[in-house]
Amino acid sequence: MLERLAQGHEARITVVTPNRRLAQSLGSEFAALQRSRGREAWETADILPFGALVARLWEDALYSDLAAGMALPLTAAQEQALWEEAIHATRYAESLFSAGPAAARCRQSWQLVHAWRLSLDAAGFPNEDARAFLDWSGRYERATRARRQTDSARLPDVVAPHLGHAALRKPATLVLFGMDIVTPQMRDFMEAMAAQGSEIVQAAPPALRADVKRVELTDAKDEIETAARWARSRLSSPPGEGRGEGNPPRIGVVVPDLASSRARVQRSFANVMRPDHLIAGEPAALPFNVSLGAALSDYPMVADALLVIDLASHESTFEHASRVMRSPFIAAAEAEMDSRARLDAWLRKRCAPVVKLESMVAACGSPHAPRASSLVERMTRLAEFRKSGLFGPKPASEWAKAFSEALRIAGFPGDRALDSAEHQTLDKWHELLAEFATLERVTGRMGFNAARERLRSMAHEKIFQPEARDVPIQVMGILESAGQDFDHLWVMGLTDEAWPLPARADPFIPVRLQRAAGIPQADPVSSLELDRRITHGWTTCAREVVFSHPRMCKESELSPSPLIASIAQSPVGDLELEGFTTLREAIRSAGVVETIEDGQAPAVEITTRAGGTGLFKDQAACPFRAFAARRLEAQPLETPRPGLDLRDRGTLVHEMMKAVWTRLETRDRLVAMGHEDLDQLLGACADEAIARMRRTRADALAGRYAQLEHARLVRLADEWLDVDRGRDDFEVVALEEKHAVTFGGITVDAKLDRMDRLATGRAVIDYKTGECKTAAWMGRRPDEPQLPMYALGRNEDVVAVAFAVVKTGEAKFKGISRVANLIPGVTTIDKDRSPAAKRYRDWEDVVAGWRVELEATGRAFGQGEARVDPKRGKDTCKNCPQPMFCRVSEKAPFGAALDNDGSVDE
Repeated sequence: MLERLAQGHEARITVVTPNRRLAQSLGSEFAALQRSRGREAWETADILPFGALVARLWEDALYSDLAAGMALPLTAAQEQALWEEAIHATRYAESLFSAGPAAARCRQSWQLVHAWRLSLDAAGFPNEDARAFLDWSGRYERATRARRQTDSARLPDVVAPHLGHAALRKPATLVLFGMDIVTPQMRDFMEAMAAQGSEIVQAAPPALRADVKRVELTDAKDEIETAARWARSRLSSPPGEGRGEGNPPRIGVVVPDLASSRARVQRSFANVMRPDHLIAGEPAALPFNVSLGAALSDYPMVADALLVIDLASHESTFEHASRVMRSPFIAAAEAEMDSRARLDAWLRKRCAPVVKLESMVAACGSPHAPRASSLVERMTRLAEFRKSGLFGPKPASEWAKAFSEALRIAGFPGDRALDSAEHQTLDKWHELLAEFATLERVTGRMGFNAARERLRSMAHEKIFQPEARDVPIQVMGILESAGQDFDHLWVMGLTDEAWPLPARADPFIPVRLQRAAGIPQADPVSSLELDRRITHGWTTCAREVVFSHPRMCKESELSPSPLIASIAQSPVGDLELEGFTTLREAIRSAGVVETIEDGQAPAVEITTRAGGTGLFKDQAACPFRAFAARRLEAQPLETPRPGLDLRDRGTLVHEMMKAVWTRLETRDRLVAMGHEDLDQLLGACADEAIARMRRTRADALAGRYAQLEHARLVRLADEWLDVDRGRDDFEVVALEEKHAVTFGGITVDAKLDRMDRLATGRAVIDYKTGECKTAAWMGRRPDEPQLPMYALGRNEDVVAVAFAVVKTGEAKFKGISRVANLIPGVTTIDKDRSPAAKRYRDWEDVVAGWRVELEATGRAFGQGEARVDPKRGKDTCKNCPQPMFCRVSEKAPFGAALDNDGSVDE
């Protein structure tokens, strides 16, 4: 056959294959043969799938005097739209969750009906699903007939009557290569070709005598990795007979569930073939190709293009908007990479999970936001275009133009040079938009959301794989392996549950009709026979064939498929796998691994630090945490959240209490106020607190939710004022006041919640809405240094420090004071029952201890102490945002966590 093809186009020989993969494989083999004969140029062999041959003959007719009478074929998207229209026009649509999947299933059934010449007779369609398909297909056929349109399922029948016309270029010899299944429709078409003088010949690869082995691996992961090692080992073997000197061997790996395991297979083969591919300075040239491709919407460029269109809608999720901001396919992405990342982190603290484009633009324009001028300018233009170009119903062609314009405004596909795969992806995206524009032939005007969802659906259904150079290793699915020959073949996953495949009758066509027509997948017996033929074909298509199956799947034990069980099991050692060095092994063997423990950073140069008293809290918890967060500014990214979290609700309580005591000032005024006046005051204070919160979280306090928060604040404040009303006379002299405090040479701003003037001195009060313990002030490296810093940093005569616990049903004070009975619930140190309090004798001893610890903590930070030393072991590390940075787990053998006392918990 290859010799006949080598005679060129004058020989008029065409080879038809069952799929595109086999056509490409034959084309590569033909090219290799020509190169082996020293040729530098030759006529391309005419090898193509059956569907492509029919489409080519239809195009010949289109450019002839037959054009006026020829029906126009629909694109896949147009077919889908017409099927959905037919479904929506019937009563069955009401019981469907979505018409899209049903329409896709109808397209497959329609293809089956015409390929196998099934009769659409109402008498033969007894069940409801079949009757629904009968109704839908009737409407679909009438719609296409009215428009003089056809589809891929009927195109052979449209072309066949015109094969005698001189304009249709028919081959002298038509070779059916690797056609294991010839449908009645194909047979009729070939007979029509033969009637017009074409010689029809069937051919297949020559059967080879193979060395067949069966191996059992531990699980699917082990199986994939072993197959990859085997393929790598065979790369150096000589090519098969007739492949020519200097050509690599052809190696095939068949993965039955390739559609679901493609990413895992790709990753394992890449790690084995070129362990350094992830860190190579240039894109790695890998010697394998994984077929089936992926949905076009899964490619980053197309995914980001769809997200830009989503962002231009009424609203979008913040995560999608964030991805657009950081996308490399938006103009000035590289120039503004750092600033856009900072802007994204800044917005995450202020935005809701769902955002509008206009609100994003307003937030980015805030004087406090990091500057990303190009991004903001393009988002602003996109928001303006949204108002003028993305409203109202339009035909599909107009929407295609609008989507392209939106992407142009965003600067798509970016400024950097695209690689080959990205160029191909961009071309495929443009093809998709062009195909989307043709929907106006079968659909009416549609709104923005309908057009956007239709485009996204088309991108999801379009399977795409960038073209790559010829490589020796082909990883493919079952059907793609049909008709191919190899030097070495590995077929994996052949368990009794996976192979043979179960019968897969079409759900819309009665099984009786499918069995009568002889459709292989519709009947268990014929399906088994087909899989038996495929298995036999594997054993004769290569010199070496390996069948493999895993022994375990999670906790279930598996058995080999009955179609390969008769083959004697061979140990893995018989495969003669070559050893190779993994990336990890290469790094470890490159030299002696040197470990340097360096817990000492340079001393700080600027002693006035931002971040408030939290700096001292971090340094006390773990010196490295303070170093990472306060000097390296390593902060975790926040995730936008709906409503208010505990931190926000605590902030609201602080704002409420500040507003209340700003008006009341003294206990006497509180006691003198009547219930009606107090209710009015509390309502006004709640309004003020909510208004302040709305400046940063307007989305979280709207409508009914704001009313509920208002009622909660009033209730909490009223309950708390009962506590303050029961105290001795006092005056509030400071509220939410910032004051610079210095300890150990480090100055920070301490924000005081509240200070009261008592008869004997001052009381420092901190509002708490959660758990709090006075023991957190005591001992070495105090957990909560905030109140002690307030007490010592103002040079006031402080006689009490206390938590004001503002919780429903639990309102109270907790703290310590110089003498008893200054504040209800606040006791002297000798009455404090916590173990940490036993080290102090009296108030003066407590104050002196605080000063010693705070001075030591400030000095340690200032001197650059940055060792990984969590105070309470894994409890300290549990909520720390720096574990990947400090790698504390590596301080213990095999990554064991530290116990609470600092010892290793093995």
